[in-house]
Amino acid sequence: MAAALAFFSCSRNTIYSHYEPVDINGWERGDTLYYHITTLRDSGNFSTQLGLRLTSTYPYQEVSLIMEQQLLPAGTMTVDTLNIKLADQEGNLNGIGLSMLDYTIPLSDILLSYSDTLKVSIRHNMRREMLPGITNIGITLEKQDH
Repeated sequence: MAAALAFFSCSRNTIYSHYEPVDINGWERGDTLYYHITTLRDSGNFSTQLGLRLTSTYPYQEVSLIMEQQLLPAGTMTVDTLNIKLADQEGNLNGIGLSMLDYTIPLSDILLSYSDTLKVSIRHNMRREMLPGITNIGITLEKQDH
């Protein structure tokens, strides 16, 4: 798995890939994760992905996240609620891995220019105040080939 992660993280098309840690004992509803993507080397269409890592102590079959994206200097802001199914009909978590499960969730494409900055924030939108079992949340941007 480490070799696969190294291979994909070194892809020429990947311009940004970063994970933020979450307190495994509980992600508080008010704790927001921030990603600041600057210094783009190229303009064009970029695919975005959300990475989610969790342990088997995660108590639900899905997770609801609120993701805000602010594009500068344009100043445009988008807010999305992501409802991500993590388990099958029987309640078995379907991520990749053994002790830690890894999920990759494709998001919408985004058009970026050379001088753009993208600010992303993510917080959970679950009823429970403290959400246990999530260890990392990541964002990846990849330049799409023409």
